[in-house]
Amino acid sequence: MQNILQRPREPLEPRRGGVWPHRAVREEAGISLLEVLMAVSLLGISFVTIFSGLSAALRATGRLDLFDRGNEFATKKLNELFLDPSLEAGQLFSGVSPSGIQWQARTELVDQRPLPSSDKPAQLLRIIVQVSWRTRSGQQNLNLETLKLCIPQPPPSP
Repeated sequence: MQNILQRPREPLEPRRGGVWPHRAVREEAGISLLEVLMAVSLLGISFVTIFSGLSAALRATGRLDLFDRGNEFATKKLNELFLDPSLEAGQLFSGVSPSGIQWQARTELVDQRPLPSSDKPAQLLRIIVQVSWRTRSGQQNLNLETLKLCIPQPPPSP
């Protein structure tokens, strides 16, 4: 077996008629230009799909964050109103938070029952809080409501 480096070299001169000698060319392992173009195209399509999905996920996260802020603010306002001892039926409250969330709250009388020991009846009030905030796609709204039982304090004993 003859080593490849010791094999005699063929002359580089063309044969008669200017034709180069035709040697048997062994196919070497490699990739063609068409294979490279297809691989780059598939990689590009994959990147576009991945980045568009990532972009949609980031937008959804932003919307959920704004909704969470609105929900937290509405819950806070609802709790403040629920704990207010001077709350009565037919009241209307409104305002704007420092972060730009607009809110409105109103109270409605649901039911009232007379109490035997008091001249004022016990009242069941509905507290409705509406918050709204701006997004890129427009105005978003959230409504929360609860019920509060208002029992008047008995008059002090002499």
